[in-house]
Amino acid sequence: MALNTPNLNVYQIHLVGNVLCVEMRSVWSRGTVNKVLAETQELVAEIKNQPWAALVNIRDWIMPTLEALEGFQNIYDWCAANNQTHEVTLCRFDTQKNIIGDVSKYDAEHQLYTQSPEDAAKWLTDKGFTFSLKEWQQLTR
Repeated sequence: MALNTPNLNVYQIHLVGNVLCVEMRSVWSRGTVNKVLAETQELVAEIKNQPWAALVNIRDWIMPTLEALEGFQNIYDWCAANNQTHEVTLCRFDTQKNIIGDVSKYDAEHQLYTQSPEDAAKWLTDKGFTFSLKEWQQLTR
């Protein structure tokens, strides 16, 4: 399931099985963060009563603006409160990993940082989530 996102240059959100896939690009403003939270809530409405995971691709993301940081934390807090139990973060730089690590409350058992989509897919399925790398890649073209 995918929502038509207003600016594919900034983000895309899809649900693949019981994994919320978020493609982050460019710089995120407060408005972008608010839209992503609303779309996240809509997409996971049917699965939020059971454990679900997120795959967050930040390889082409720069960072949130200072005004967006609080809202960014709100996304993580809402997801955790609504049964997101695991997260894979595809990142390219340690700075990106540090930004996510500052707002994420997951430990090494529940969060994976990697550059490889194949490793991300294997980790998610090994953890028991329904996810198709092929389907995700088709959605993000």
